[in-house]
Amino acid sequence: MSDLVAFEDLGDLDGTDLRAVLGQVSREQLLEALCGTAPGVRRLLFTKLSTASAVELEAQVNAHASVSFETVQTAQRAVVDALCRLSRAGQVAFDDPEDMVA
Repeated sequence: MSDLVAFEDLGDLDGTDLRAVLGQVSREQLLEALCGTAPGVRRLLFTKLSTASAVELEAQVNAHASVSFETVQTAQRAVVDALCRLSRAGQVAFDDPEDMVA
């Protein structure tokens, strides 16, 4: 896990890679992570999903009960961990800063 990767870095992925990462976490974790995300970041992520998926996720986020900061952080960390894991396995195109040599 890289402490240099943030949830917002998901915006750097293409739609296929984003769907692969999001598919690695539970729906509840995804909703909790998105509930604590700035609206602009959420919109960017939704543009990389199919229209139907984006509309459904947006409705679920809007209907989701509020979550604590700690819950959001834990959920976002789970998504980032999935991103780093898939990146290291070569399954998504993302350069994890922890893997870069200075």
